[in-house]
Amino acid sequence: MSFWSDFVVTNPKEWEQKVLKDFKTKVKEDFIFKTDYGNINPFSKNVNSLHISRNEILKEIRWKFSSQKNLNKAILNRLNNGVNSIYLSGIKFEKTIFKNVMCDIINNHIKLNPKWSGNDLQLWNNWGISIASGTLRMDPLEDMLENYDDHQLKVQLDSYLNFKKTLNNQNLNCIYVDCTSHESYFKNYGLEIAVTAAHLNEIIEFHKSNKIEIPPRFIISIAINNSYLESVSKIIAIRTLIHRISNAHQLNINIEIETVISPKILQNKEFDFRLMSITCICMASLLGGANSFELSDDLIESHDEYWKKIIVNIPLILTEESHLNNHMSEGAHVIEEMASKMAHKSWSLFKNIETQNGLLQLLKTNQFSNFIK
Repeated sequence: MSFWSDFVVTNPKEWEQKVLKDFKTKVKEDFIFKTDYGNINPFSKNVNSLHISRNEILKEIRWKFSSQKNLNKAILNRLNNGVNSIYLSGIKFEKTIFKNVMCDIINNHIKLNPKWSGNDLQLWNNWGISIASGTLRMDPLEDMLENYDDHQLKVQLDSYLNFKKTLNNQNLNCIYVDCTSHESYFKNYGLEIAVTAAHLNEIIEFHKSNKIEIPPRFIISIAINNSYLESVSKIIAIRTLIHRISNAHQLNINIEIETVISPKILQNKEFDFRLMSITCICMASLLGGANSFELSDDLIESHDEYWKKIIVNIPLILTEESHLNNHMSEGAHVIEEMASKMAHKSWSLFKNIETQNGLLQLLKTNQFSNFIK
């Protein structure tokens, strides 16, 4: 006998009638979610699923380090707390960084700055020869969306080209797109996802035009907020668009989505609010099918080691004890409808960008702000 056999089978129309009966002063239109990517009817199940893979699981709990101060000690402490991935962002190589760090059993991600000298890049390149798992990553379009400059773009693309051609360990090779600033730059999901896709497409086209082998690993780093259902849907929609782009280029690739907590939602917030937001966004990451979830000192504004351990425990408990995963959102028709409409709206905007010769051309000709309007 099924557990669910004790419940009376209902249909969406019956739920709609029940809700309208309980809320006597409301009409159906009052419950419709009006969004920039379309209206969401919470009573309807008539939506086409995006049919993307539900096999994605969150494998990495990573800690972001962006300061050289006491770095080795900080890495060892976070690994001891339970993270399985370290992420060094914009940190130049020093031998002391990895003292007593067992790099062969963790994921090591190093974000390289395209503005660095060739020597600084080569030091990390040499270090990566013996590393088994992780990435040496660089986004050649870094900061171009916020501050486009023709000369600086050429410098960064040249740096990227040289880096890709001289990379020693191909196991660390990837196409990396850092879209963590997009969440605060755009006012709607449709445009944010479309620009993320256009950002990726520019990097793919650069590889092709310069005859650089395209690695089979795409990593997209995005920021999400505590709008719970929309955050889950956003991750699904982004994965859908990347699949479409890779299919259009006839590429067989693995897509990895990394989620970062949007810093603007934590500004001037109390400690308890921060802990709840971390939990909410981690849950959204799990249900949306993100592959990696990022933590950092900035999330709690505390130097107390105890609280850093506590926030590491949040994703550990959700994954290892609560067993949350993205299968649980399958069939949730509001999420399915949100994700589907986000993806369709974003794909339409992405094609619009491409008909105008791509994102970089819009930025170069100062047409990007007009496009947003």
